[in-house]
Amino acid sequence: MKTLLKIFFISILSLSQINAQKEILGYWSGKLKMINIELDFQINVTKTNKSLNGFISIPTQKVSEYKLPVFTYKKNQIHFELPSSAGTAKFDGKLKADSINGTLLQAGMKGTFSLAKTTQPIVKNQPAELIDEPVPYLKDDIAFKNGRILLTGTLTTPKADGKFPAIILLTGNGPQDRNEDIFGFKIFKIIADYLTRKGFAVLLYDDRGVGGSTGNTMQSTTEDFSNDALAAIEFLKKQDNIDRTKIGLLGHSEGCQIAELATVNSKDVSFIVLLSGNGVDGGKALIEQQKLILKASGVADSLIAQNLELQNKINYALYNDIDINSLQKDIKAFAEKDYEGYSKEVKKSIQDKETYINSNVQSQINIFNNPWFKFYVKYDPIPTLEKIKIPVLMLFGEFDLQFPSSLNKPRMEEALVKAGNKNFKSIIFPKANHLYQEAKIGSPTEYSELKKEFVPGFLDTIGDWVLNIIK
Repeated sequence: MKTLLKIFFISILSLSQINAQKEILGYWSGKLKMINIELDFQINVTKTNKSLNGFISIPTQKVSEYKLPVFTYKKNQIHFELPSSAGTAKFDGKLKADSINGTLLQAGMKGTFSLAKTTQPIVKNQPAELIDEPVPYLKDDIAFKNGRILLTGTLTTPKADGKFPAIILLTGNGPQDRNEDIFGFKIFKIIADYLTRKGFAVLLYDDRGVGGSTGNTMQSTTEDFSNDALAAIEFLKKQDNIDRTKIGLLGHSEGCQIAELATVNSKDVSFIVLLSGNGVDGGKALIEQQKLILKASGVADSLIAQNLELQNKINYALYNDIDINSLQKDIKAFAEKDYEGYSKEVKKSIQDKETYINSNVQSQINIFNNPWFKFYVKYDPIPTLEKIKIPVLMLFGEFDLQFPSSLNKPRMEEALVKAGNKNFKSIIFPKANHLYQEAKIGSPTEYSELKKEFVPGFLDTIGDWVLNIIK
């Protein structure tokens, strides 16, 4: 949703006021705390003519230099607002020397924040191998269209003459950039670098609504994304240095379903690599995810049962095209029970219980009502897999709690057998999570804390397999 920027404006500035604006300009880094959540963030304050603008970066939430729709500064008092699906977060702080301290309110909850003046943009958990440096291949910014949707990305190619086999990388669910950057782990950038050094051209592109791409990820479906992948194939076929007989797709998580749908609708895909694929419909996948992740997080069995009961009701409504608003009372009742289990400290931080609960309920209903979620819950990938006869490599993580191999691997293998596919391979990587990091328990809560590197053998397995396929 677009909002109007409210800017701090004074028609006649005194010298002291000008100096006051100067002291707020630049980078301010620190932390925000709300309940048991603590996030690093940064504000970059710039000046255009007589206006002050604020840009916020929150690395762990993949927010980078987002222009704040509301930003004001007057008499050492700073105010800015950050809209989100959970409700607008409103920040109020006071500048003293080289620090800013204040409070924030969001959906009836209160938190605090502190910032200190710095000269550098925020950089956190950036692996050394991902720092931009000269590489032994070409990197070109590209753009292509799927109807009215513009998609922007990068095409990497070896520095050599001739035509190269190509691989298109397809991201998982939610708005992802071309690198599939998850908590600072640039998954696709690492894979693209590895494969290009092996002699492949690699196409990475931003999801709809991310980077330079137009459209809206959450207002689109997996089927829409598969059409974007088909447009990427057509783009590659027009490039003089691409071997159009050797174009493959590599999908991660939901990207597997995107790759599968694109494959059955194109004669130009020669192989696919599926990382953490799904062999059940999205509704069943969500049930299994919740059960495993909550259990790994130490949540009581009774609360897990309540979660699953509500999710089953939501699934049933979506399976049968029942208005999700009919479950508002159930969702609110669950939210109220959840609230009662909060610690005294958490409850104390919530200024208005009713506002907090109602905001959470509406946020959930909005998610369940969006086109992506409705399609995802009902879509079963098995009928599509049963049509795929080209070579397929399927990789899974032993500790993947989002798409566990025990649930998905057997069904996917059975589907390919039914298709008459004679060339597929599946491997489970020990201790690997959904992102193929070496994990302790596999929970998504670990992702940001683990090393930003793949488990041993992961990249070589992909590289060796695709090189063998294109021979």
